[in-house]
Amino acid sequence: MTRPAHALAGRFVDGPIAPTLLRFALPLLTTNFLNAIAGTWGAIWGTRVLGPYALTAVTTANVIMFMLMGAVMGIGTAAGVAIGQSLGAGDLGAVKRVAGCALALVMGFSLIVAASGWVLAPAIVAATGTPAQSVALAVQHLQFTSLSMPSIFTYLVMVMMMRGSGDSRTPFRFTLVWIGLSMLLAPMLLTGFGGLPRLGIAALGVASLLANLIALGALVTHVYVFSLPIALHGDDIRHLRPEPALLLLLVRRGVPMALESILTQGSYFVLLGQVNTYGAETSAAYGGAAQLWTYVQMPSNALAASMSAMVAMNIGADRWDRVDQIALRGCLISLAISCAATVLIYSLGDLPLRLFIPAGGPALETALRINVIALWGWIALAVTMGLFAVVRANGAMLAPTIIFAVTMWILRVPFALLLKPWMGDASIWWSYPFGAISSELIAYGYYRMGRWRERPLMLMDVNGVPEDAPLGE
Repeated sequence: MTRPAHALAGRFVDGPIAPTLLRFALPLLTTNFLNAIAGTWGAIWGTRVLGPYALTAVTTANVIMFMLMGAVMGIGTAAGVAIGQSLGAGDLGAVKRVAGCALALVMGFSLIVAASGWVLAPAIVAATGTPAQSVALAVQHLQFTSLSMPSIFTYLVMVMMMRGSGDSRTPFRFTLVWIGLSMLLAPMLLTGFGGLPRLGIAALGVASLLANLIALGALVTHVYVFSLPIALHGDDIRHLRPEPALLLLLVRRGVPMALESILTQGSYFVLLGQVNTYGAETSAAYGGAAQLWTYVQMPSNALAASMSAMVAMNIGADRWDRVDQIALRGCLISLAISCAATVLIYSLGDLPLRLFIPAGGPALETALRINVIALWGWIALAVTMGLFAVVRANGAMLAPTIIFAVTMWILRVPFALLLKPWMGDASIWWSYPFGAISSELIAYGYYRMGRWRERPLMLMDVNGVPEDAPLGE
């Protein structure tokens, strides 16, 4: 067995599985929860200051934001897996190479995305069929959200690389700074508090940008002061000029996850267009319900990140005997937390929805009906995300993308469209649990019978990646 190159890796390779997963996941779960709270906080203030149609604008912009964020998450996931495997194998030099390459790639990409998002915002909003009352708000919100993407995307990739090295506590601390400042600044810029400019819905994007820039600067300072594994010192700076083979490897491994996000959010984009055909009240109801879905999905994302980091290090250290145990225990923990969140939301009735939607109106009744049909289905995501995290930890990026493509575009979207004449808007809401459960079943089949265990370590052939190599099964 190879000796891990970092103390954190040793704990992931030799320590108890469930307690280590929980310790690693807790800061992630708390971070995700606070991010959701920040999004909810912004939506509440937006609707209180600008009216209920601002909620539709926020929902529309978020679908696009998450779609673009998927490309960055693909790069970050590939880099995190390579770093985890390298630390498990005892190769700190490879960690530096991956960190430099990933940062250079994401910074260049995010600048292009920011400029494109600003220019194309009107066309993107028009394509969703956004109700007329929300169009101007949605365009402005999307434009200013686009301006924040370079700093946010750079921050996210740094955080994912640190988590790949087994450190979730440090990113948590600095994410608290980001979230806390954005929650403070958003209402101040919305209302013009203390003589600040009153920016309207642009305040949400500007607040996030300012808060993230401060958090990013503090995080970079911490990385260098404490010489963390991803810090580039002296001669390491040359890695910001990426090696072509390594750049190609990260792109090839990151592209499937980027496509996955585009396919997933693209299906939401299509379904959002269908929702908008029912008018502004239904659009607002959907936006309110979707705000609560985040709280059921959070545990899946946090546990998946923990499982991916632990599995990657165990694979790098040739500890395959622990991989199935990590998958089983991680999925069970994620299921338990997701179930608890779902039960809590149902038990609160319409109280959470009334934060966004006025009581007594048709939108609130519609939002309640949406959640009765759709909310429970997201529990299945816990198993899907956990199993995908495990197979991706060995570089198998393409299969999860194909599975999501099938369940989103061959199952979910046709389900909603074909049954709409008979079920009305209920076909849209039922399509969500139908797609989530389908993804879970297919993911389990691939985990059990797929060939993902046979893949070599990600950096093994980095100096000679074949031109016709697959993207990664």
